[in-house]
Amino acid sequence: MKINLQFWQSGPFAAALAAVLEAAYDRIVSSLANVGLAADPERCSMELLELLAWQRGIDRFAGEDDALFRRRVKYAWLNSRDAGSASGFARIWERLCLGNVAQAERPDNAANRDVILIQVDYAVFSRYTGLWDELIRLYGRTCRRYVLQLPEEAAEMQMACGASGAEYSYLKAVY
Repeated sequence: MKINLQFWQSGPFAAALAAVLEAAYDRIVSSLANVGLAADPERCSMELLELLAWQRGIDRFAGEDDALFRRRVKYAWLNSRDAGSASGFARIWERLCLGNVAQAERPDNAANRDVILIQVDYAVFSRYTGLWDELIRLYGRTCRRYVLQLPEEAAEMQMACGASGAEYSYLKAVY
């Protein structure tokens, strides 16, 4: 920024003072610009990313790679806004680059009206073991049970099954 002095302020001392103020102003502007770039989850350091994740309520699960963690932190607000609807859940899946997701509410019509059947892309989703629990905890609908269904080609593999259950209770303060 160029500081223009009035004609009565001309002189060597005033010109030197103006040059010092110009340099200080330029340094402040560039520092503020760097702070704005540093807060970008896609480009910031891991220490700052951990701080942004804490601020946005995102916990890193075991085995999560940096790219997925950065996407989850970047889209935390949009994902929480889209939580609670079938179309919003599909947009969350798309933002996190988790492949295709198909949802069926109340698959057996009469019984178990609180069940949502979700079919995911096994090739993409199998790399992240804790992601399913984290996504349901953060973005799942209240009072619903989610059943994960693998596609036909993945269901032909041998796998061990076990029961898992959890109760979640969250309070959200809105200003």
